[in-house]
Amino acid sequence: MLAVTACTKTDSSTQADVTTENGNTASSNAPLDAQLVQFSQEQQEVSEIEVGPLQERELSTRIQANGQLSLPPQGRASVSPLIGGMVRSITIVEGDFVQKGKVLATIENPELIKLQQDYLTTRNQLAFAEQDFERQKTLSDEQVGARKKFEQAHTDLQVQQAKLKALATQLQTFGISPKRVEAGNITSTINLIAPISGYVQEIEANIGTFAEPNKPILQLVDDHHLHLDLNVFEKDFHKLEKGQKVIFTLPNVASDEIEAEVFAVGKSFEGESRVVPVHAEIKNNTHKGLLPGMFINANILTGKHAVPSLPEEAVVLYQSKPHIFLKAGSTTFRMLPVETGVTENGYTEVSLIESLPANSTVVQRGAYFILAEKMKAEVSED
Repeated sequence: MLAVTACTKTDSSTQADVTTENGNTASSNAPLDAQLVQFSQEQQEVSEIEVGPLQERELSTRIQANGQLSLPPQGRASVSPLIGGMVRSITIVEGDFVQKGKVLATIENPELIKLQQDYLTTRNQLAFAEQDFERQKTLSDEQVGARKKFEQAHTDLQVQQAKLKALATQLQTFGISPKRVEAGNITSTINLIAPISGYVQEIEANIGTFAEPNKPILQLVDDHHLHLDLNVFEKDFHKLEKGQKVIFTLPNVASDEIEAEVFAVGKSFEGESRVVPVHAEIKNNTHKGLLPGMFINANILTGKHAVPSLPEEAVVLYQSKPHIFLKAGSTTFRMLPVETGVTENGYTEVSLIESLPANSTVVQRGAYFILAEKMKAEVSED
């Protein structure tokens, strides 16, 4: 039926129905507008075209923002040795997930042996200082020994105690147990331990290389704390609040919308761009494929407002721009360009570029059939 009743190409004398401002239908011998599409009554019935007024509905107002995924400082850790040494083993590869406290690599340095030797020597000297202190204390109490020797013994005892404590702390810093050293377990290697749970990145050492002190040899990233660093223009700053919902997508990756929540709003502009930084945390981050540094397109939901809207299917793309169809007569529709906003619950916000006549009706359903007919007519003309 569509094939039989399809609209045909008209010349400059074709008569068309148009709708006047009072809603009546008038006939005109003027040339058909390029945006006009003719549909017979039978076509309208078959295509199930429905029309109605442009209505206002409660939709979420959104602020568009761009930015990238970032990690807070506590979500990233650099692993480096406190003392230089030869890398003897590496127990992980890039991409591994490791738990906090796992041994990642071992470093060998002969100086560690001397440190443990100093600890044992100081421990023995402390034992001697304790005995001498007790002896001098007894002599002083019985007024047999000189008071000066007692005070010297007391000082020596305190010095040895402080020295032993400092050496024990140093051993613990390197991950060496003083108790094991006291038991005769001397080692020349230390373990590099994971300070956080996360994924291994950027291993910059291999077995046999010399690891410089305080120079990272690998990175750990905990992506459970990924957040959004967004830039919002000055004109929208007054709409921002903590706790607002954020919907974002990855422009370079095919993915569904992901939710986040604003937890911080900047209080100053960044540089000369007149944008305010906004930070949002991803809720229940179980999404795979999210990496720090990825660019994102986001919408910050700032509450619901009444806005002109149409069903999603009523808005069509023509030459990559959104359009709607106005009923211009009993068998005629006019295509109008619009700007679109938020889409929610099956409805899309539309902003008219040109005002509509009074009592106008627009296509609510079947817009794609009308668009297809328009494009078919354009092909016929070519």
